[in-house]
Amino acid sequence: MEQRKRDAKPYPWRAFPFAGTVLKNLFSKPVTTGYPFEPAQYPQRMRGHVEIKIEDCISCGLCARNCPPGALKVDRAAGTWTINRFDCVQCGNCTNVCPKKCLSIVPGYTTPSTQKSSETFTRPKTPDAPAAGKAGGKPENDPAKCVYCTLCAKKCPQGAITVDRAAKSWQLDPDKCVGCGICAASCPKKCLTLK
Repeated sequence: MEQRKRDAKPYPWRAFPFAGTVLKNLFSKPVTTGYPFEPAQYPQRMRGHVEIKIEDCISCGLCARNCPPGALKVDRAAGTWTINRFDCVQCGNCTNVCPKKCLSIVPGYTTPSTQKSSETFTRPKTPDAPAAGKAGGKPENDPAKCVYCTLCAKKCPQGAITVDRAAKSWQLDPDKCVGCGICAASCPKKCLTLK
């Protein structure tokens, strides 16, 4: 009986179990940072989000074809580039395959939203610029150097180049060509030039 009475007595430290923690936090520096007033420090290996310099984009569509979740859409005729931020997994495939290097992964978080939406960027039209998709120029072949290896035709993302080794012919479909320059970069004899 006496044991129960002793256990029933209230001890002051039992009434306030977090008093020590509260006092310690009152007199120490805060663990968190005041984000709007101090710049945010992002982790070193943070994936970030995809940004585009739309004025450099030639609407070749390589980024959209290499996007695993299908978060990108490119409309060559309208000169638009659309990303669905909710579907994007920040893998970086689009930035790796972009021939003009107009895509980049930027540290930071996208703005939170209550609805699933997409962002569309439109290439600015300038009076001196050529029509949409013609920004890089068309490849021209030097038949004296060409060995008709078909590498340029295999690398062309639009299928605009046709090479016949037997007939030793090289043809370009100018309507399909977007001027990305991948064919010229992959040519082992450097017989293709963009003009």
